[in-house]
Amino acid sequence: MLTSLKNIKLLAGAVTISAMMAFPAFAQDIFTVSGVHVDESAETAAAAREKALEIGQRRAFEEVVARLTLPEDRAGLALPDTIEITNMVRDFGVSDEKTSSVRYIADMTVRFKDDELRRYLRFRDISFAELQSKPVMIVPVYRTSGYVTLWDDPNPWREVWSRNIATSGLVPIKAPIGDLTDIGTVSAEQAENGAMDQLSMLAKRYGADVAVVASAEISGPTGGETVNVSVTRYDPNGAPQVFGVQESTLPDETLEEALVRAAKSVQDQLADGWKRANLINYSTGASLMVFIPITGLQDWAKIEDKLVGLPVVRNSRVVAMSRREVQLSLEFVGSTDQLQTALNQQNLNLSRMGELWFIQPTGSDRLQGLSLGG
Repeated sequence: MLTSLKNIKLLAGAVTISAMMAFPAFAQDIFTVSGVHVDESAETAAAAREKALEIGQRRAFEEVVARLTLPEDRAGLALPDTIEITNMVRDFGVSDEKTSSVRYIADMTVRFKDDELRRYLRFRDISFAELQSKPVMIVPVYRTSGYVTLWDDPNPWREVWSRNIATSGLVPIKAPIGDLTDIGTVSAEQAENGAMDQLSMLAKRYGADVAVVASAEISGPTGGETVNVSVTRYDPNGAPQVFGVQESTLPDETLEEALVRAAKSVQDQLADGWKRANLINYSTGASLMVFIPITGLQDWAKIEDKLVGLPVVRNSRVVAMSRREVQLSLEFVGSTDQLQTALNQQNLNLSRMGELWFIQPTGSDRLQGLSLGG
């Protein structure tokens, strides 16, 4: 059951939807924001609920905009009014709902209309990215008082990642479970030394292509700890990318809370790095005539679904088709490099031979014997 929002005033009288599903079909949807906690009070239960749902939508909007844009680009962006945000919401759900005569508590999942959100950002000349990368694998090494661990307990850094990973957004993150297979794949020392074979093996076990070693070192007295995180992203197709994060425990804050903030900062920097490389300039674009070798109609249907789902693809038109190949006119926004990156996330490869362009599944070699125009 989904609740469409037409007017914020309807929320007060809406039927309780605490039993709604948590949108499993949209778990990877970058336009869906989950886990928005609301806790509001008012003169009546209905007023508290209306207030909470309005605030929840506003928080979700802020999060989805932050997910798609860079900090410097959204710094001067004024938050729209309630009605404008409501009009951009496709539907929402709540869970863990608690009510009293004057208070309403719940966790919200809000799904936005992708076209409306794109229009909102483009109208304000805000650059944004919406291409989702393949998942990356976090390898959380923990250092404190001469103690170094990856798999041994205690490793509160690994526990933080296992509970707080970002499974949606532009850069989905996976964390290892630390079982015997993981332990036998890579050690803390190998991880910190950048042992690519072992790190790649660990990443592939969890369906990721990239391993990110995040070494957190704890210093300072109890209650005043500093968390220094050294992060290295090991991409098989490029040079390692390195950055650092530092967080300190705040007054009346636990070390675990500081570690959670550090993990969030790591996630944000990974996402910002991806966004900078994949911001879409909708005022630029081109068209390509591409040849796609296929093994049959089912194979073509799978490739076509991947192409249609890419945010950079504006239009595609089949020019000619046979049992072995498809000739496709492809219109896209951004650069050819951005198109290549987008295709790579769908395990498709764009290549050029002379004046001709080809798309084929990554790791395959279907070009041999391709009869162009056949």
